[in-house]
Amino acid sequence: MNIIPIRGASFDDAATLAMGEAFDRVCKSLRNTGSAMREITANRIIELAKNGERDPARLYEQALKTFVGRDHPISAHALVTHAA
Repeated sequence: MNIIPIRGASFDDAATLAMGEAFDRVCKSLRNTGSAMREITANRIIELAKNGERDPARLYEQALKTFVGRDHPISAHALVTHAA
């Protein structure tokens, strides 16, 4: 098993796999994802994982809320629906 250090935390293979899956899903769910949006997504997923979240679906949902929540709304046409 590999342990990968990311921004002050270490994650095992299962955690990095879940994080990567969630990141890919968020990027696919948002159109025109620029580098800033990708960085925000990555930072949010890392923070969630640092707090112990390992479920890719919950990582995805929480990271996506960063952009569609009340504080950071994006237009509805910017979302692409993907099957889970």
